[in-house]
Amino acid sequence: MTQKEFTERTGLTVTEEEYKSIEQMYMAVPDMDKDEFCMLYKRVGDNALTIALAGRVRLLEGMLEERNNEAEDCHGKLNDIAEFLIGKACAHDDTDLYTQAIAILGQRAVVVYKVRTRLPLWKEDRDYIKNNLK
Repeated sequence: MTQKEFTERTGLTVTEEEYKSIEQMYMAVPDMDKDEFCMLYKRVGDNALTIALAGRVRLLEGMLEERNNEAEDCHGKLNDIAEFLIGKACAHDDTDLYTQAIAILGQRAVVVYKVRTRLPLWKEDRDYIKNNLK
């Protein structure tokens, strides 16, 4: 909904800054259509409780976005560690490192990585491929 649509539906004139808050409230209730939102906003939207709750929602959404970004970073680092373990496992014929890589990525991802990087396939890898290509 645009600021103009909001003004037309409510008869309220708000500043651009106020509309940004209103728009965030509107976006927080995706199952509500514009007319219903505007009707409810006219009734209860411009009060201290609604404004405080909208501010809290914005704060929590920002925190969630930060955590999601951190989780993505951790996931990437974990993949890097697992790929390092796979390389070391192959270089030193170390089944413990191989097992740890599987615990991190799963056997499918480990086998795909080994095929993609042309690392030697072990018996476990070949068995996995045979059992999953049926």
